[in-house]
Amino acid sequence: MQKMKYSLAALAFALVLNTSAQQETQNSFYMFNATLLNPAYAGSRDALSLVADARLQWVNWDGAPRTNCFTLHTPLVIESVGLGLNVLNDVVGASTRNSIFSDFSYRIRLNKNNDRLAFGLRAGVDLITNNFGNLAVNDNTDPIIAQNSFNKTLFNTGAGIYLYGKRYFAGVTAPKFIPNKTSDLSSFASKEALHVYFIGGYVFKLNSLWDLKPGAAVRYTANAPLSIDGNLSLFFNQKIWFGVMYRHGAAAGANIMYQLNNTFRIGYAYDYSITSMTKYTSGTHEVLIGFDFYKKTETVRSPRYF
Repeated sequence: MQKMKYSLAALAFALVLNTSAQQETQNSFYMFNATLLNPAYAGSRDALSLVADARLQWVNWDGAPRTNCFTLHTPLVIESVGLGLNVLNDVVGASTRNSIFSDFSYRIRLNKNNDRLAFGLRAGVDLITNNFGNLAVNDNTDPIIAQNSFNKTLFNTGAGIYLYGKRYFAGVTAPKFIPNKTSDLSSFASKEALHVYFIGGYVFKLNSLWDLKPGAAVRYTANAPLSIDGNLSLFFNQKIWFGVMYRHGAAAGANIMYQLNNTFRIGYAYDYSITSMTKYTSGTHEVLIGFDFYKKTETVRSPRYF
């Protein structure tokens, strides 16, 4: 019986750590804040762009993911160069990940319509803390619990490509290349998996008041099923976005974004699981606040679709 308890504890921790290693942070607003995934997006809004995003996943589920992130990016005086900064705090159960990554992009103007092709690089660190002392357990003498906690500082780097015009965008990115070991526990090994994202969308003008933006994201993860997201958004009067999304076999949801002016926007998204766990949670909530600061001498491109 005691041996079984140890095995169950080991299995539980393995699942937590393996989930952390295999799964990049989920985000419902990646179409409006692509710099979170793709370093080539840095500078593409032609403004000093700041975004704060808070996500509370699987409400009512103990130890469910909680994510807060802050992103900043801007073009430089040399307009072909962009720089960005991404700061993230991600908590899943007993595991906390604090990340800081910097982005560099180089943009090439393709034609008179100002379509551009951008190449991006990313580098930074993940600070991972696993504190098993925060877990409620029946047996504090368990050898895994006895290790209490461990910390890891992991360097990583990534890259991306981003093609965009006034009404379309497409990109491919691998945010992290290095398969870092995330666990020091002797019972099992856990490594970060390679994630590759393919993201694209197009904006159709329906009439003077309405625009329609379909989009999709495909995520390839080593040794895991392909993940496919589809989303559809309506843009009313260049002020309000109404959107729905579907994540194949996993979740569905809706979102709204209000563009107060060329500087300020705020959005809310709600996702709910379509798996068997839906009866144990009341969904996922996410809030985004964004600011774009343009130079006084610069002509503002309005509206911004992504």
